[in-house]
Amino acid sequence: MNNLARKMVAIILAVCLAATFALTGCGSNQSADTSGKDQVVKLKHWVWLDDPKDPTMANLVQEFNSTHPNIQVELEVIPWGDFRTRLLTAAASGDAPDTACFKLTWVPEFVGNQALEPLDPYLKNWQGKADIQDNLWDVFTVTDDKQMYVMPWIVQALYVYYRPSLFQEAGVEIPKTWDEFLTVAQKLTKDRNGDGKIDQYGFGMRGARYGHEPWGSFVFASVEGNKIMENGKAVFNTPAARQANDFFLDLYRKYKVVPPTAPADGFAEIVNNFKSGRTAMIVHHIRSYKDMEKQFGDDVSAFPVPAGPNGRWTSLGDTENVVFSSSKQKEAAFTFISWLAEKDQIDKWCRASGDVPVAKSVQALDFYQNNRFMQASFESLPFAHVYPVTTAMGEWIESVWPAVTQQALQGQITGDDMMNQLEAAMNKK
Repeated sequence: MNNLARKMVAIILAVCLAATFALTGCGSNQSADTSGKDQVVKLKHWVWLDDPKDPTMANLVQEFNSTHPNIQVELEVIPWGDFRTRLLTAAASGDAPDTACFKLTWVPEFVGNQALEPLDPYLKNWQGKADIQDNLWDVFTVTDDKQMYVMPWIVQALYVYYRPSLFQEAGVEIPKTWDEFLTVAQKLTKDRNGDGKIDQYGFGMRGARYGHEPWGSFVFASVEGNKIMENGKAVFNTPAARQANDFFLDLYRKYKVVPPTAPADGFAEIVNNFKSGRTAMIVHHIRSYKDMEKQFGDDVSAFPVPAGPNGRWTSLGDTENVVFSSSKQKEAAFTFISWLAEKDQIDKWCRASGDVPVAKSVQALDFYQNNRFMQASFESLPFAHVYPVTTAMGEWIESVWPAVTQQALQGQITGDDMMNQLEAAMNKK
């Protein structure tokens, strides 16, 4: 082969090799784009909204997506009435979202089905952990394995709404104990128009569905350590708690400081009675304050529930976020729900919704410090608790408590009978 031929072969080989490297190089770069740091992770997040028209959550998701280009969250709003059922069905079929809003009472059922991801390994390195209200980490640990399955987000603590003008007129102060509460309620129960009939009652008792929440403030404040259950067994049915239960019942039976409709009164009734002036105090949480202010202006305020022999106890309402174990993007999923639990995001959500922030740095902001209802909530959080999270509690809350309470109020059973039935139903397997 002469020199010219050799040069031609070398040129052809060089061109072929260059073409080969170009092709394989393109393939390698494409692979890196898909699996490297530029890969976009897509997440599904389910929520319910009290106001479906409220854009706050959609705006938060949009903000997250814009500040986390490698993680993109798709938001789906599910009606509250269908939410738990939809989640259960999706989890059973392997089609659960990556993350979702959640209720603490659902945790054992979903954990039992291995549907939730434990968050402890992720929380160890999360810088925002110390900013969360301290006692919530214990309150939200509800499974036997003592692992954390929920990321705290927003809460509501029950407190007492009252009318300052009615207190001033009756010459009473905010009660610190349940004995003082009775004295105040008696002085606020009166015939205002002089027709010989009581037309203002001291307290609006909720004897129907979900009345167990304010009832717990009366009874569990008399239980040593405020304990409801221990080692899976109800321990609240003590002599002191039975005495406190009789005190609660006697507000209706003996002292007549609650409306005669109390055994059947639910949320709508106690709120309407308070707003009409028929009652001077009711127990609820911060979600009612805007409506109350609209009705009364400055002539409505709140104070923490009074104390019993063993301190105070109030019911804690909750909404958290969870990661589902079926998610293929758990790190990214935790990044999203932990971002929601940071200062700026909690602040934006709570300003819009009126919920109580779980982040201490948010609680310290002037917007919340200057709100008297937020202040009552913050004062209540250290002794706020959730009812036992067990499989028996659904029926206990929905059916057992209203039925036996109404029977006890109307004298069909004794207070002790009521407590025995409540204890047995709570221990039901």
